[in-house]
This record gives sequence, C-alpha cells and structure tokens, in this order.
Amino acid sequence: MLRRQSGHGGAIEKGLEHRRDLTNLRNASTQAQFPQPGPLLFGPVRMDALEFNKIAAGLLVGLLLAFGIGKLGNTLYGPAVEHAAPEHADDMMADAESVDETPAVEVAAVVVPIATLLAGADLANGEKQFRKCKSCHSVEVGGRDGQGPNLYGVVGAPRGGRDTFNYSDVIAGLGGTWTFEELSLYITDPKGYAPGNKMVFKGISDDEDRADLIAWLNTQSDAPLALPEADGDDTSMLEPADAGGHPVDVEATDPVLAMITGASAEDGGRVARACRACHTFTRGGANRVGPNLWNMVDRDIASVEGFDYSDALGAEGGTWTWRRLWTYLENPRLDVPGGKMGFRGIADEEDRAAVIAWMGMLADDPSPFARIE
Repeated sequence: MLRRQSGHGGAIEKGLEHRRDLTNLRNASTQAQFPQPGPLLFGPVRMDALEFNKIAAGLLVGLLLAFGIGKLGNTLYGPAVEHAAPEHADDMMADAESVDETPAVEVAAVVVPIATLLAGADLANGEKQFRKCKSCHSVEVGGRDGQGPNLYGVVGAPRGGRDTFNYSDVIAGLGGTWTFEELSLYITDPKGYAPGNKMVFKGISDDEDRADLIAWLNTQSDAPLALPEADGDDTSMLEPADAGGHPVDVEATDPVLAMITGASAEDGGRVARACRACHTFTRGGANRVGPNLWNMVDRDIASVEGFDYSDALGAEGGTWTWRRLWTYLENPRLDVPGGKMGFRGIADEEDRAAVIAWMGMLADDPSPFARIE
C-alpha cells in the first residue's frame, strides 16, 4: 500500500514539474514576442491621464515662453525704425490720413491775450478751478506750504521768492515776478514753461478756466492788483498793414498773404496737433526731436538755441517770414535738399495758411503777417 502511494506521489511530482516546465516555456515565448518596457529610448509606454496632462501643460508653457521671450527680445533689441527728425514748424501732418493715425492731443489753437480773458473772468469758476491745486497748495493767509508753496498773494509776488519753501533750482533762478501773463503761461504748461521744475501738475489748457483761476487768485491777497486792460479786438493782430501801420488791400498785393490773414488760427491748431510728439509750443519749452516753436515766425532760420540742425538748414540763412514758411511747408525736402525732414509737407493751401496763422499766434508779440516784401 505504501509503495503504491509512493509511486503515485512520484507521478504527481513529475506531473507538476512538467506543468512548471510548460508554464516557463510559455512565459519565455510570450516575453520574446512582447518584451517588457525597459530602459530603451523607444517602445510601448503606458501613461495615465494625469501624466499626459502634465506633459501637455509643460509643452504649452514652453511654447508660450518661447513666443513671449522672442517678442520681448524684439522689443528691447530689435532694429529701430528709422525716423527722420523734423526741424521746424514744418513737422505738420501731410494729409488727413496723418491726422487719423496720430492720437489727438489737446492744443490751445489760439493764444488769446490774458488781459482779454481776465476782463470777463468768472471768480466763482476760478475758485472751483483751484480745487485742482488744493492737494499741493494752500491759499489762506499764513497757510502752510505743502508739496507746493502757499499761494496767498502769489499774483505780483517774486517768482521763487517764498522764504519758507524749497523751490527747484529752475524756479528759484527765474527772477522777475508772477505777473498775470507769466502765471498764465506757467499754468498752461508748467513743464514746458520751466523744464526741470518739481511741479507734477500737467496744467490747464482751457483759456477761460485758466483766466478765471488767476483772477480768483488775485483776490486772495492783502492788495489785489488791478486787472490789465485789453487792447481791442484780439483778431486785429492778423489785420494786414504796411510798414507804417496803414491798412493795405492784401488781395491786391498778394493772394497768398490774403489767404494767411483770412485763415482760422484755430483750424491751424487742429491741423498741427501731431506736432506735439516732436515740438513744444510754449515760451521756454524744451527742444525735442524738433525745436521749440515759440516765436518761430520772423525768427532767424536754424536759430533755436540748443537744437542740432542739419548742415543744409543751418546754411540757409534768412528768416522764417510768412513767405518763406509758405514755400518750406509745401515740401520741406524739395525746399531744403539734404535736411533731416522726412515730412512730405502740407499740400492743401488752406491748411498750410491756417498752420502759418496759428504759428504767428505762438509769440510774445504775435505777428500781423503784414510785412510786404
């Protein structure tokens, strides 16, 4: 019995051993046909959804960085666009398309004498305008200085003369007094009037609001000054006269002069809006890509101090009379070959006349455009 069991057990062991051999053989065959992933560069790889999302996100971030860095590099180090430097009042818009492409900038088209504006000043509105100044200035008697000086009695006071306030060197060095006219020029464009001063206020471009403020400031004083008298009609400065001051018939003298004297300076200011990018227009304004244009009419050509003119324009000689401006603004490059100006000119005669009329208003003594040559 024991021998029978023993023999049967041996048969079982052989059977099991045989099955193990078959299993091993089958596994070996399967592995040969479908090898398991190993440290190979290529081969079937299994990944779950989370791993796939990580890889996709990494690729997306990489692409964004590549495009972003490239664009930033072009901005910082890309080739500069060639820009022809305008030199004179000629940096006006060549046509209506130029107007549309240039951001509109508020420009005081006509310089109206401050005396005329003060004659009709609204003191209530002037006090309202002072709210724009209250964050930096006080105006009460004995008021404290803030970011700006106390303004009690400022009209007629020495410029930069308040002992308790630390003025910038620019204002301290101005000398003279704050007359009605000087205050108007300063408040119009503080940075243009005295480049480098500490005042951060951009100014009041509206003539009436500015005059109302100055008239009200004049009342904030122990001894308000008498308002200056207006000298007749503001438009009289454009009325033609001969060298002796006698009226002349401009149409019988020169049709171009007639066109300029009959032009709207306000329209000229609108045509010249784009010039703000390259020029300043206030007295004492800084030179930019082009020179400051204050007092340009009847000024010697290429004579603005501190501006680097082209050799061609510097050799021109003469003055910017209305007739000279007329020919130059029509086509600057043709009129002065070799100049820096890339501007094509003002082809429309009415626009050109209006711009010259507007330029004549930008002066200490506005030109009547009446010199008959």
